[in-house]
Amino acid sequence: MDLALLSARIFTGDPRHPWAEALAVRDNQIIAVGRNEEIRQACRRDTHLLELPGRLVTPGLVDAHMHFMSLGWASQMVNLQNLTSLEACREKIRQAAAGCPPGQWIIGRGWDHHKWQDKREPTFKDLDDLTPDHPAMMIRACGHSIWVNSRALALAHIDRRTPEPEGGKIERFPASGDPTGLIREARWLVEDHIPAPSPDERQEAGLRAQAAALRVGVTGVHSCEGLQEWEALSALDRQGKLKLRVYHLLPTDKLEEATQRGIRPGFGSRHLWFGHVKLFADGSLGSGTALLHEPYADDASQRGIPFLAPEVLQERIEAAYRQGWDVAIHAIGDKAVTHALEKIAAARARYPGPRRDRIEHVQLFRPQDLSLFRDLGAVASVQPVFVPTDWATADVRWGQPRCGCAYAWKTLLEARIPLQFGSDAPVESINPLYGLHAAVTRQDRQGNPAGGWCPNQKLTLPDALAGYTRRAAWTARREDHLGSVAKRKWADLTVFAQDLTRLAPEDWLQTEVEMTMVDGKIVYQRS
Repeated sequence: MDLALLSARIFTGDPRHPWAEALAVRDNQIIAVGRNEEIRQACRRDTHLLELPGRLVTPGLVDAHMHFMSLGWASQMVNLQNLTSLEACREKIRQAAAGCPPGQWIIGRGWDHHKWQDKREPTFKDLDDLTPDHPAMMIRACGHSIWVNSRALALAHIDRRTPEPEGGKIERFPASGDPTGLIREARWLVEDHIPAPSPDERQEAGLRAQAAALRVGVTGVHSCEGLQEWEALSALDRQGKLKLRVYHLLPTDKLEEATQRGIRPGFGSRHLWFGHVKLFADGSLGSGTALLHEPYADDASQRGIPFLAPEVLQERIEAAYRQGWDVAIHAIGDKAVTHALEKIAAARARYPGPRRDRIEHVQLFRPQDLSLFRDLGAVASVQPVFVPTDWATADVRWGQPRCGCAYAWKTLLEARIPLQFGSDAPVESINPLYGLHAAVTRQDRQGNPAGGWCPNQKLTLPDALAGYTRRAAWTARREDHLGSVAKRKWADLTVFAQDLTRLAPEDWLQTEVEMTMVDGKIVYQRS
């Protein structure tokens, strides 16, 4: 198909020529970028012309950290997001239980006790009276803790004698030692006892996630999930149903199985391929498991949890390097970031070679670690959309002045540390406009706090757009084909209904996506 987009405002992503007016596509490639008259000359008689005055066109936006299949499943769960009390969560769960056959699991997602008035974490007692005939599991907003009822604890054989899981914690009542129903960093203890979905159900979840992504202009994702999720997406790819691009990160505990199955870095297709091994250095801010050098400001007895001991982290990095993989390390607290950087450096000393490693989240860091970060050439894979949700909690849990190095993307850029942006969906919305707004304003959608949280860390719109495009293509080893609007690049494009450069940032949140294109085909169009 020959197609030309004319009279638009085009962000090319090329620092030498950042803006253009028109472009032409032939088959799946961009064949010309420039002004209207230049593009018209490149068109053939049967080229389909699209006049797009007042629209903003960007390289296809990539969510560089999310959980694709989980996004599809989340739409089927009890939605506890943004509820401001335990009782509001209980009411949602009560309604779900009323329509659920006895014995069937009730699964919800999104609760956050920091938004509740009393800020008390829940226990199984807050579920049991609602779900006497069902096992129930409610996933915290961050995805790092679960709240379960007594039936779920019994099915998972978790009681006072159950040992602490490696890298996790079973909360217990002090007097008896019995589990409270709150489990941190060890969802698998319960999830392993939930009936697995069928292959068809997994594929349906993938299609739901794809529809949600394309609707908001996302043409590609970096997804951190397991081999079963990859198998479902691979089936969709073979059927021609996978329209966007999925760069799949391999969990470290699946490395041996992947090797036995012949899966190597780059294995896959144009729409689905592998490249990084995913590891964890700590937990999350909201769960109090982010690993810190100094104690939490609101609890001097706590410094978080190392998900992997530093020596184990290095062993896992070296195992990935031996098989030719790059690594992506989840590190939220400043001590976790230190561990990740130091262990990457140590592993590279034993296994030298070109690497495209990445540190996921980087929500808090020490200034003295930035030189090693830069020297390693590691990418900071961050989520601007976290700031609206997290800033008040970070102020309480980490405190000032430590938060001067929290979510500090401008400091990272000024230190010449490359940034890529994601949402961690379904933890937050996959809509990249929310991330762009947060990166530029450092406010929530209601405009709080006034002037922005730590406003010296605000980014420009071009810097924020670059976080969703160029760097994500590089870490996925597709920079020759994706990440910018340029001749011979694949025609993955996002078209916004309005030109964001001419709108106040608060108006971006009401802007819609006009069109999403992948490989030169329109895969979503606003009706």
